[in-house]
Amino acid sequence: SKVLGRARRVSLEEEIQVGDAAGRILSRPVEATKDLPPFDRVMMDGYAVRSKDVHAGVVLPVVGEVAAGDVGDHFLDSGQAQEIMTGAPLPPGADAVVPIEWTESSEGEVKIDRALDPGRHVAPRGEDLSAGQPIARAGDRVSEMNLSLLIASGVSHVSVIRRPSISILTSGNELVPPGAPLRRGQIWESNGPSLSALFASTGAEVRNLGIVGDSREDLDRAMATAIDSDVVVLTGGSSVGKYDLAPEVVEATGAEQHFARISVKPGKPTLFYTRGSTLIFCLPGNPVAALMTGRVLVAPALAFLGGDLVEEWPDSTEPLLCEIGRHPKRDLLLPVHRTKEGLTFNGWHGSGDVTCLAGANAFAFVTQGEEAAPIGTPVPVFPLPGELSW
Repeated sequence: SKVLGRARRVSLEEEIQVGDAAGRILSRPVEATKDLPPFDRVMMDGYAVRSKDVHAGVVLPVVGEVAAGDVGDHFLDSGQAQEIMTGAPLPPGADAVVPIEWTESSEGEVKIDRALDPGRHVAPRGEDLSAGQPIARAGDRVSEMNLSLLIASGVSHVSVIRRPSISILTSGNELVPPGAPLRRGQIWESNGPSLSALFASTGAEVRNLGIVGDSREDLDRAMATAIDSDVVVLTGGSSVGKYDLAPEVVEATGAEQHFARISVKPGKPTLFYTRGSTLIFCLPGNPVAALMTGRVLVAPALAFLGGDLVEEWPDSTEPLLCEIGRHPKRDLLLPVHRTKEGLTFNGWHGSGDVTCLAGANAFAFVTQGEEAAPIGTPVPVFPLPGELSW
């Protein structure tokens, strides 16, 4: 609630082509610009006719053909038929379509085996939608389902809430990029890529600025590049060691601190600042703690800035399928595997254990206490990407 209470939507909106709108949140209502269908549209392959001319056994001359995509403006006189295809416009003068299954054709003529009513096998203009009719509201997310409607109703551009931007800095002299050669004392850096994937799942525009050395000069330079984003995340350097410089680098920008340290395991050395409208997070460097605090604190803020309605805390719980030893003074956020039956936890070796993350798809919140949480205990759950829920 401290984070969401300081997240301000200052980004307003941008106009984009409708074909790029899937997943975006509309900032303004949308109305149809055209009737749908935009003409009397044929629903069956067959023959366009005047229904009053048709009875069992009648033979009519075929005076033309209309395919889908044709203008189809050749007038149909009484006593005539035009061959026509599904999706084509009904020619003027016609009021119905005889399906090809009801006919026998010969050179220049068609024999029809039954009568039909006016309007049969024709979708009249505006049957689904009229021009000017509302088709989407401000705050609606454009989905694969309603994108077709927007396009079909003649909309070419829509106004959407601008995606929030986030810059990620990962500090540590021991870090090298994925796949680079290692020497003794070094490890491959995974926080940047994993956090980038997590934050992108909220719809944010992510800028991973890579690895920064544990020096004030390097961190100041990187922060100057990052500070124009809506959100800035620094991982590593948030604790109290000699080279933990993240707090002083952030505070040198004039940022205001709102909390330093949280009573949770893992993730205790987590700090939160604001500088104007920019949200700044200093997250732990250990991968489990970084991903957990990123999921619980940063990702909801990004979703909110992007226009989503975000709850401060999960409103549903799921049962533990194994006993969990509580921490006496700190709440736990454990990487668990979420199943239909409940939550499993296979143990871990601390907040640097990335092996436990590989089998997890959620974090489970277990309150502090002296006694273990027994099997069946209902606990709040924060899903991870793939089944992300706000």
